[in-house]
Amino acid sequence: MKIITKVVKGFFTWLKDAGMEVIAQAFTLLGFFIAWLTLTGSARDIVGIAVMATTIIWLITIPLRKEK
Repeated sequence: MKIITKVVKGFFTWLKDAGMEVIAQAFTLLGFFIAWLTLTGSARDIVGIAVMATTIIWLITIPLRKEK
């Protein structure tokens, strides 16, 4: 039972940290979105996938960048 509590608490902590990171980088993400809107064809697909993948990796690696 302690493990489940620890996992849930860790998830909510990560969720809070992810929200703070997204807010801190709002203009960067907005710029990526505007750049994606200006593209057409396969370039739009490739850039969209790259932006999504790097954003997901960036959010997953929050604990690695967090100072203790």
